[in-house]
Amino acid sequence: MRLILVSASVLLAGCGYVGDPRPPALNIPKRIEDLNAIQHGASLRLTFTLPKMTTEDLLIREQGELDVRVGVPGGGEFNVDAWAPAARRVPASAASASQDGGMVVEAPVGDFAGKEVFAAVRTANPKGRWSGWSNVLAVQVVKPLEVPANVSAEAVAEGVRLSWKGDGQTSYRVYRQGEDDKTFAQIGQAQGSSFIDKTAQFGKSYRYRVQAVQKVGEREAESDLSATKEIKPVDTFAPAVPAGLTVLSGVSSVELAWERNLDKDLRGYQVYRATGDGPMERIASLVESPAYSDKTVEAGKTYHYAVSAVDQAGNESARPEPVTITFQP
Repeated sequence: MRLILVSASVLLAGCGYVGDPRPPALNIPKRIEDLNAIQHGASLRLTFTLPKMTTEDLLIREQGELDVRVGVPGGGEFNVDAWAPAARRVPASAASASQDGGMVVEAPVGDFAGKEVFAAVRTANPKGRWSGWSNVLAVQVVKPLEVPANVSAEAVAEGVRLSWKGDGQTSYRVYRQGEDDKTFAQIGQAQGSSFIDKTAQFGKSYRYRVQAVQKVGEREAESDLSATKEIKPVDTFAPAVPAGLTVLSGVSSVELAWERNLDKDLRGYQVYRATGDGPMERIASLVESPAYSDKTVEAGKTYHYAVSAVDQAGNESARPEPVTITFQP
C-alpha cells in the first residue's frame, strides 16, 4: 500500500512539467531606426537613440559596443553589409548617451566635402552580438560654412540692430540670451547680414550669437556659432512728431486735436502756444489724449499752437510747424 502512495505522489509531482526547456536569450539589441544628421561646422553631427529592448522584447540592462560608419556609397546596387567595411568608423561610446538614451556623435567632414556620403550605425550587446544596421542616411556634404564675424549690436528706435560679416550664405540664424535666460534661443532668421530684434527692451541686458545656414538638398548645413556680443540698449530715441494738428475756436476756448501717436512707449503730449509775435511756451504737460482745450484765450488775439510727444524715458519729439488761429468766440 505504501509503494502505491509513493508512486502516486511522484506522478502528481510530474504534473507541473510544461515542456522542453527554452534556450537562453540572445539579447541582441533592436536596430536603431531614428538616425539623423546635420552638417555643423566641420563635422557631420549624427543623432540617434540607443535601443531599450532586445529583439526578444527583453529590457536591455547593459549597453555594448557602438559601430558608427560614414563613407561614400560606392558603385552598383547599395548593400550596407558590403559598404560598411570600407566606410570610415567614427569613435562613439554608449557611455556618452543622455539619460533617455539620446546620442550625439561628431564625424569630421575632412575630405568628404563636395561628396555624397552614407551614414549608418549598429549596436552590440556586452557579448558582442550585433544588431542589424540602422536606417541608412544619404548626406550631401559641403565645404564648412564660414562663421559670421565682427558681430556688432547697437540700440535703435525699434530695438537692437545686429550686423555681421559673412560670405554671402543664403541665411543666418540669430540667437539671444536675456538676463533671466539660462541658454540661448533662436529669435529669428535673416537673409542678409543684419537683423533687428524688435522684441528687445531698453534697459535690459542681452547676449547675441549668429550662425550661417545653407540649404543642401533636403537637409541644412550650418556653421559654428559666432562669438558672443553683449549689449544693454538705452532709449535715446524720441517718439514720432505728432501729425494732423487742427485748432478751432470754441465758445470760450480754442480746441486742439491731432492724430494719436503709435509709439509703444508713449507717455504723453506737450502743448505749446505763442501769443502774437511772442515766444513759444509750454502750456500743458504730458496730456494723455490727442486733444486739448485752451481756456486761457482772449477774443481778437492771434495764437500759434504746436504739440510734441514724450516717451517713457523722457525723450521728446520735435514740434511740427505751428498752426495759427485768431480767437473769435
